[in-house]
Amino acid sequence: MDLALYHPEWGYYSRRDDDPGFREVGRKGDFYTSVSVGDTFGRLLAHRLLMAWEADFQRQQPLVVVEQGGHDGRLARDILAALGEIGGHLPGSFEYRLVEPRASLRETLERELKATPVPGLRVCASLEEARAPAGIFLCNELLDAFPVDLLFFSGGAWHERRVGWDEDESRPCWVTAPLRPEWRDFVSSLGGGFPEGCQTEICTAVDAWMVEAARLFERGLWWIIDYGHERADYYLPQRTTGTLRTYHQHRAGEDPFAHPGEQDLTAHVDFTRVEEAATRGGLARRLFTDQHHFLIEAARPWLLSLEGMRPDPLTVKRLRQFQTLTHPAMMGQHFKVMELAKLDA
Repeated sequence: MDLALYHPEWGYYSRRDDDPGFREVGRKGDFYTSVSVGDTFGRLLAHRLLMAWEADFQRQQPLVVVEQGGHDGRLARDILAALGEIGGHLPGSFEYRLVEPRASLRETLERELKATPVPGLRVCASLEEARAPAGIFLCNELLDAFPVDLLFFSGGAWHERRVGWDEDESRPCWVTAPLRPEWRDFVSSLGGGFPEGCQTEICTAVDAWMVEAARLFERGLWWIIDYGHERADYYLPQRTTGTLRTYHQHRAGEDPFAHPGEQDLTAHVDFTRVEEAATRGGLARRLFTDQHHFLIEAARPWLLSLEGMRPDPLTVKRLRQFQTLTHPAMMGQHFKVMELAKLDA
């Protein structure tokens, strides 16, 4: 999964517009995201950022926003454009730091910013480079692309499912291996009732990442937006095939070996694991909700400003995007938002 997504030359997320015919998001790509719906997602997050800056930071410090997983920088541009419109004395008192560890994408972003500068936006190579005394961290659909290990239930016990090589078919295949000892307590905590052949995932990469992200600010908020569940729901015995999925041309699949480097690989987030790692990093969970409720609260000032007005075509367009982002049957309930805080500094 790590190679298929992040190989410097052939990885799915390492390829960009210089690869003709390859577009990973939007109508002509492989999947939709909240960002690809339109600029309304960024505008609502801008409202929420200003609410948090006023309520939790009392506007006493410059607003520093750190985003990781922003890929082409579209969300950053949408947020910054909205902040410039609604932020009053902004943009002079904020900075937006876009973290992109992959050199090829970072260089592309830097070239684009040199050609078309965006006030307040700079690209950082690491979370460490993006550190600030106070700020707000944001990631949208980052953790679902972290590599996972597969667990396989057979013969009344959990095993690992690893990648092997099928000599006859000349392609990768699954092989079953003993469960590593350090995972035994974890799988024991999941309880029983799992059927023969049940498969699920474990994402240990979250642990080290969360501890590193927790060091970003001495005082701050962390917003993690993604699809996933708390552990009690994630590891239900009824989820017999787990959550590892592929996306290629808007078609979901379950074979990660089908189009290596040409399809997205994703797994849902175990938000309980995120919270456990955050606690070890000195953060506390302040909110866990769905995208519907998070964005409804963010949209309140905007919606109130529309009362009694006849919306123009642009507003109508954004209201349609708002419905897509918040409708429970669309993105509103599927995506979750975890807010972590360290505000006692």
